[in-house]
Amino acid sequence: AATFPSGLIDAELFGNQANYPNAGMPERPGLIGEADRSSLFLDEIGELPQELQAHLLRVLDRGEYQRLGDAKVRSADVRFIAATNRPVDQLKHDLLARLALRIEAPGLNDRREDILLIARRILNEIAAGDPGLGQRFFAKWNGRSGSPRMSADLARALTLHDYSTHVRELGSILWHSLATSR
Repeated sequence: AATFPSGLIDAELFGNQANYPNAGMPERPGLIGEADRSSLFLDEIGELPQELQAHLLRVLDRGEYQRLGDAKVRSADVRFIAATNRPVDQLKHDLLARLALRIEAPGLNDRREDILLIARRILNEIAAGDPGLGQRFFAKWNGRSGSPRMSADLARALTLHDYSTHVRELGSILWHSLATSR
């Protein structure tokens, strides 16, 4: 949600009729139309301005929406999943009321026992994208996964590090470690 250009949020979410707002524009179903009978994940929903958060209320209530330039009311059966790093009280109160089920994920500093498991997953993803790294840094690399070779010093440093951006920061540290490791 944070990457939507402010003037195009409605078009991105709800879609638009052909030739609207400009001649030659193709018809687009929008993210909500594309997500009909499935789920739509809106990452960083707290970055949407409150007036634009209000545009989602009718969809959340009744599944109804309108494409830009279209008089026809459409409906979509969509499960909305949203995430934000902002305090939930910064969301528009009526939007927050409609997102009733909330899961709060603790940061890495609160679950240090998971850090090495998450690090292994990140390293597997990195190595899957670069087979040379897989061959170099993994024991028993099979092209998709393996056991990353990690020094005890690195494992201890990762576990004791004070994280502020959590998994992104862990990934950055791992990339730096790969780049500087012999």
